[in-house]
Amino acid sequence: MALDEKYIQEAADRVMIQDLLGRYAFAADYQTADPGAWAGLFADNGRFEIPVMKVIVEGRDELRDFAAGLQRTIPGLHHVMTNVMIDVDGDRASGKCELNEFLLRPEAIYNNLQGWYEDEYVRDGRHWLFQVRKVFVPRDSSRVTTGGKIGEYFKAYLEFCQQYRHES
Repeated sequence: MALDEKYIQEAADRVMIQDLLGRYAFAADYQTADPGAWAGLFADNGRFEIPVMKVIVEGRDELRDFAAGLQRTIPGLHHVMTNVMIDVDGDRASGKCELNEFLLRPEAIYNNLQGWYEDEYVRDGRHWLFQVRKVFVPRDSSRVTTGGKIGEYFKAYLEFCQQYRHES
C-alpha cells in the first residue's frame, strides 16, 4: 500500500502536536523560572480557559502572568496527559486528551485532579501552537481540589484565578 503525501503530512502533524503537549507539561511543571516558556506555546492571541471557573486568559502577556501565578501558587504540580485524539485540517487542528494532575508535597504525592483538555491548534511555520486550550473538570474532581488537604494547597491558586474570571 502506497502512502500519499497528505497521509504522511497528517501523521507528522499529529506527532508535532503531541510534542506540543509534552512541552506544555514540562513548561508548566519544570520551567518554573521561565513562565514565558509556557506562554510561548500559545499563538500570540491564544487563549487558555477553565470554563467551570469562568476563567479566560488571553494573549501572550496575560498567559505569561498566569503561568507565573500558577507556578507561584501551586509548586510541585505535575501534569500527565493521555489518550490523545487529534484531527488535522490543513494549518488548523483540534484535539482532546485526558488530564491527570499530581501534587508533590513533603508528606505525600496527591492525585489532585482528573479531567480533560479540548484544544484548537494552529500551525506556525514548522511548529504547532495552541490557539485555544480549555480544561474541563468533572464535578467530583472539582470537589477534590476545593476540599480537604488538596483544597488547602489549592486555595491560593483558586484565589489567584479570580482576577481572570469573566462573567457572561
